[in-house]
Amino acid sequence: MLSKHLGRAITERQRRRWVELLLDAADEVGLPHDPEFRAAFLGYIEWGTRIALANSQPDAHPIQQAPVPHWGWGVAPPYVGA
Repeated sequence: MLSKHLGRAITERQRRRWVELLLDAADEVGLPHDPEFRAAFLGYIEWGTRIALANSQPDAHPIQQAPVPHWGWGVAPPYVGA
């Protein structure tokens, strides 16, 4: 995945727009609105898009392999709104 962004010079504005589109798509396909799920989902999106932004810059020298963090969902009981 790292090579997909090399040399693309992604801007912060483009990164934020991509996050917005992913969150809209999550709503459209009916992903859970549970706050814990959404926090984990957004954390993953933010992590990935910030790496893509950094690795897309002309002077970037990304590492070739790195561990992917694990996000949890369901650690706490689902939120039940009033």
